[in-house]
Amino acid sequence: MPKNPLVNFLSSIKLAVFLLLALAATSIVGTILPQGEPLGFYFRNFGDTWGQIIKIFQLYDVYHSWWFVTLLSLFCLNLILCSLKRLPFSLELYRRDPLAVDAKKLARMPAAKEVTLNLDYQKAREKVKELLHKKFGQVKETDLGDGVLFLKDRFRFSYFSVYLVHVSIIIIIIGAIIGAIWGFKGHINLLEGESTNRVLLFGHKGGSVPLDFTIRCDKFEIEFYPNGMPKEYRSEVTILENGKEVLKAPIEVNAPLTYKGVTFYQASYNTYAEVKIRILKGPRQKILLVRPFGQAEWPEAKIRVGLLAFQHAHGLPAAQIWLSEGDSPPVSFWILKDYPRRIELKGGEPIIITLLDARPIYATGLQVKKDPGVWIVYIGFLAMIFGIFAAFFFVHQRYWVAVLPEKDGCRVIVAGFSPKARHKVEQVVSELAEEIAKK
Repeated sequence: MPKNPLVNFLSSIKLAVFLLLALAATSIVGTILPQGEPLGFYFRNFGDTWGQIIKIFQLYDVYHSWWFVTLLSLFCLNLILCSLKRLPFSLELYRRDPLAVDAKKLARMPAAKEVTLNLDYQKAREKVKELLHKKFGQVKETDLGDGVLFLKDRFRFSYFSVYLVHVSIIIIIIGAIIGAIWGFKGHINLLEGESTNRVLLFGHKGGSVPLDFTIRCDKFEIEFYPNGMPKEYRSEVTILENGKEVLKAPIEVNAPLTYKGVTFYQASYNTYAEVKIRILKGPRQKILLVRPFGQAEWPEAKIRVGLLAFQHAHGLPAAQIWLSEGDSPPVSFWILKDYPRRIELKGGEPIIITLLDARPIYATGLQVKKDPGVWIVYIGFLAMIFGIFAAFFFVHQRYWVAVLPEKDGCRVIVAGFSPKARHKVEQVVSELAEEIAKK
């Protein structure tokens, strides 16, 4: 790597530690501070000053904020530069020929044993070779002129296991960045029979994103415990594309629906009412069905009505209705079931409204999530598992056995080296020396 101050800073361990601490602090903030709430929630609960800070730094959606993406990008760059900085050294170690050693100096290694065999050179060589084949399988050998050197180079690839871990982290970060930029989290509230192709985003006042399809709530079912607490609830939904039904499926708690990379989770529900009212105006009358958040019309009389609220009062269903006639401003009032209410508007004849019936109608609350980088993250975690497994369980080990002829027999030197598994190497060297020494 060039000796560039900026490159050296970006590849430094100090920056890596700082970024790790910053990401950890971010995770703490994202855990403690409620995520995905409307901005008004933070101003009400934390005051104007902290509300502004939360808004500016997007603390309402930490993991999709611009500065969190910046931290991830810097950490990714730091890992790449650190890996490139260390890679030449690892390549040099990997390419170094382990047979290019002075066989007589092997005895000075920390893990080394010497054995003397009362055999001629050829028999000693065959014996050692046979033992090594039984213990290690295939081994390399080279003639020294005055002897032979055998080598077993185990898990040489482990020089690069740390880079596999680095690459896996980079892959995970890339997946997280893709999810933060092109993904979203939001919610949908649908009454039975309603449909939509837009998702309201968490933490964004009025913000929404379109879907490539339409989702319709066909039916909402709920079961209650004897004490009235909800036991289980589910939504029967239909996916439509270009007006055609392409999929029907249930959405239950802990059983989401995924379509085209968008996942719908059953999160909540609300209970509203659909009311039937009768309107009398002079000799004419009209029965209208009013749904929540909607309005009904009596065109001939130029009357519009809508439902504001519903509850039970004195054991009877009660509805808060708004009514408008012609261009007059709407007026609101409460009516009880089977108790007519007389309404007089300026310049018009009296209107009598009666609540005939009311039935509960449910609205399903669905959390919606799209994360196009999730599969990249999964691949990164899989690569990390392999990298960590290789780093801990496939430690590089080298074993040399030199057979050197002498006047009264042969001298056998057994030596080994490992940067991490030194105890293991010493044990193997001792076992090899004992087996070679046996007659």
